[in-house]
Amino acid sequence: MFRLPFAPSPKAKTHELADFVEWTCWRDGTYSARAANTALNQIDDNFENEGCDDDSDINEQNLDEVFIELERRNKACAGGYPFQLNKLGSFLRHIDIDDAEPRYIVYRYLLMGTRLNMSINATHAGLRGDVLMEHLGAHIMKNYLGSKRSQSMVFGTAEEGGFAAKVDDLCSALGEGGGFKNQDEGTIYPNDGKLDVVTWTPFADGKPSKLIVFTQCKTGTSWYDEVTKTRPDAFFYNWTKNRTICHDAIRAFAVSESAYPKRWGDFSKQGGIFLDRCRLVDYAEDLKEEMVNQLKTWTDAAFSSVKEILPYQRR
Repeated sequence: MFRLPFAPSPKAKTHELADFVEWTCWRDGTYSARAANTALNQIDDNFENEGCDDDSDINEQNLDEVFIELERRNKACAGGYPFQLNKLGSFLRHIDIDDAEPRYIVYRYLLMGTRLNMSINATHAGLRGDVLMEHLGAHIMKNYLGSKRSQSMVFGTAEEGGFAAKVDDLCSALGEGGGFKNQDEGTIYPNDGKLDVVTWTPFADGKPSKLIVFTQCKTGTSWYDEVTKTRPDAFFYNWTKNRTICHDAIRAFAVSESAYPKRWGDFSKQGGIFLDRCRLVDYAEDLKEEMVNQLKTWTDAAFSSVKEILPYQRR
């Protein structure tokens, strides 16, 4: 596990170590494979050396995998990756230019939004990083549907108003569902719908039968048990008068983390359309200036809050 301001665990996975290399490169401007190898050896500190003559042998293998992962991210971000790898894949340089490519800001925001403890450290410069994720997710899902007609609604914690009012607004916008009704008449709790963003592509006739996507948006690294909890059919059954819509909505799951590649199939099968950090950056085009400024303000403050990397501590 790697959670700032602490160094990664000696047993951290490749994608966690890649985040550590990126963060360090961002801080220092450049980062070489040699420096990364030294850092990994310091992190390890012979933590797990049973049956090995030298832990540096393990770290060298890990390092190869880390730089392969960095190259994968570079390609997956489609021009939005704020780092440059040399041709040998052994040297990383941070690109400190934001005006040319706002998606660099998005990537750095998602990196910080993953590696901070967002349950207690989400607010910086008066902005909540988890709330920004919902608004960013709404914009990106609208882009992903690929139509200028597509619309998005932020439904989660970022949106003010009571749950019933949100459901009424959603049904009105969709032209389906009939409005809010608590079918069980029990107590309503925050985020009962397990829903952050709804995106749809309407027709001019306003009739039912359209593409609708329900998306959950998660910062941090504690989202693994959440991927199956968004159920559009249950949402409409429990919280609307009609208890259903014409066609089932599609599920999507968006995370700030660059997901562990070896579990990609599992995440996407359980969560629906799965968007990790690189996929979000890929579609983070045409952002409004206000959103870009908010993302940059939060990210700069969050980055500045980490003064130094502390030794890994068992938790």
